[in-house]
Amino acid sequence: MPDSPDFYSEFWRALERRIHREWFAITLFTLALSIVLSLNSERTWLASFDRTFYDSVLRAKPVATPGDEIVIIAIDDSSIQALGPWPWRRSIHAQLLDYLVDARSVGFDIVFSESHPDFPQDDHTLAHAIARHGRVILPTVIDGRGVDLFRPVPRMAQAAAGIGYINVYPDTDGTVRSLTLKRQPEDGSEVQHFIVSLAGESIIREPPADQRLLIPYTGRAGGFSFYPYAAVLRGEVPPDKFRNRIVLVGAWASGMGDNYPTPMTQEGESMSGVEIMANGLLALQNDSWIRTLSPWAAALLGALPVLAACLGLRRFSPRHAFIATLAIVVLWPSISAVMLVKMNVWIPFSATLITIALAFILWTWRSQEASMQHIDRELQTLRRIAASDMEANGMNSSYDRSLPARVRLLHQSVVRFRQAQQKREETLRFLSNDMRAPQNAILAMIEMQCRESQHADSELLERIRQRAMDTLELMDGFVHLEHAEVTELKLRAIELCDLLREACDESWELASRREIDVATVQLPDEAWVKGDRALLKRVLQNLLDNAIKYSPDGTEVRCSITRESDYFLVEVADQGRGIPPDQLEAVFDSFTRLEADRPGNANGAGLGLAFVRTTIQRHGGTVFARSEQGHGSSFFIKLPVSDN
Repeated sequence: MPDSPDFYSEFWRALERRIHREWFAITLFTLALSIVLSLNSERTWLASFDRTFYDSVLRAKPVATPGDEIVIIAIDDSSIQALGPWPWRRSIHAQLLDYLVDARSVGFDIVFSESHPDFPQDDHTLAHAIARHGRVILPTVIDGRGVDLFRPVPRMAQAAAGIGYINVYPDTDGTVRSLTLKRQPEDGSEVQHFIVSLAGESIIREPPADQRLLIPYTGRAGGFSFYPYAAVLRGEVPPDKFRNRIVLVGAWASGMGDNYPTPMTQEGESMSGVEIMANGLLALQNDSWIRTLSPWAAALLGALPVLAACLGLRRFSPRHAFIATLAIVVLWPSISAVMLVKMNVWIPFSATLITIALAFILWTWRSQEASMQHIDRELQTLRRIAASDMEANGMNSSYDRSLPARVRLLHQSVVRFRQAQQKREETLRFLSNDMRAPQNAILAMIEMQCRESQHADSELLERIRQRAMDTLELMDGFVHLEHAEVTELKLRAIELCDLLREACDESWELASRREIDVATVQLPDEAWVKGDRALLKRVLQNLLDNAIKYSPDGTEVRCSITRESDYFLVEVADQGRGIPPDQLEAVFDSFTRLEADRPGNANGAGLGLAFVRTTIQRHGGTVFARSEQGHGSSFFIKLPVSDN
């Protein structure tokens, strides 16, 4: 029957299974997509979104002053105006080294890969100055293919305390955010960065090879102490400004082409390469690089918010799911920003946000589609049941399939259901009141006739009385079954042993007429369940009444309660004729009476056990029977244990 409780239970179970499958598929898909996007984000447009956010947070981050341990001697416009066009003679750099004799180390961000064609003797002069100083670092350059090195001229390289490549590798947007401190060219050798050679033994942690380290810039361009090259050479800067400090010498002039955009620069500004080196050198000395997780660790971490969003979509209402999803979308970038500001750890998040948004869209689509398909199924069932009436109300099979149209049809179905429910309640009231009154009147008149007339046909009156009693019992059973199906349960803690004793006491009169003993043979100290006391008491009375009706005179009905794991098992056993094995399940169906035409069979409407099954199922329990023909029957109910 399409309007039976089993039908609707299966309907909702099927919908729940469908929704769960859709959610599980969406969750697996979005988790996998989040990981794939995260692993490949550097090669997609997602990287530009992450970088924009990264730059904004880095600019807003409070920065510490770089101090004066690193000093820059700048080849600026004023120095070029004073010393002549670039490149200068290398003897000028030799003079500068003689002035920086007290510096801890000196790093030239100037490539000396070829001899000066006009003044070849200057190479010898500069090489001697480098050797005299003893703490000079010279740069090399890795070619664009990453294969060859452009090294300093041999005599300078031999005199230098160390060499290192000065290459910087901007991101795809041209911004320098990181440095790679060790590279391995194709010849298999390992070369280190210029700043690694310059830092020397002050390095706290050995830098990894071929890993890009994000630079924690100290601020916008000009944050370090710097002095014009010409001013230092003229002696205008006291020598103690360089004592025991690391000195970087490099291009600063706007026309020398050694300027790059950085996260700290805005509106077309740039930062000189030598100042980028200074920022990297400071991070290397303090081990203050902005850390990044390994690709797989970042991908798995980014999948966690996706999983949280999917769980929220499954458990929350649409409004709360939207709010929860929006909260995660806002919270995850905030966490990333806090990690960057407070812990110098950068976690890209754009792949996570894109996946969460996609999960919300997919879930909205698939959950609505699944729900509407099940609504369609129910509407089709209703159309089959009442096709003519539905066509009269515009509910024909050619309706459009939009959500508003389906909601309209569902509303019409709900109206019909409410009307049917109202008619059902009216029928129950009619059976409970209007039909009972005539039957009671018939019984009263029969009783009066029997008392007043000595010649009344007692057999006829007895038959009329019996049919009237059967009709009353049928109406009572029907009304009780309907109440068990639709009445709201009044759940409270019930002590089952006391309830069974009360039911046994109320069955005493019926049992005593036939000399049947009703005994409780096994009861625990306490058996607490949660349920509707009135309904559960009627369940026990129905089982006891059936056991007494179908037991021979002078026998015994035995009742017991035992505990099985999380359930209490109530047994009511009789010593009647038993039930055939193939009919044990059928006895719980409505209007089922076994061997109803058998002479001497007990009267009944066949609704008592249907009431028992319906009530116990609504209490989260089960009911079943065991029987052996000729040796009686046992009826069992299982109810969940409850704390009192």
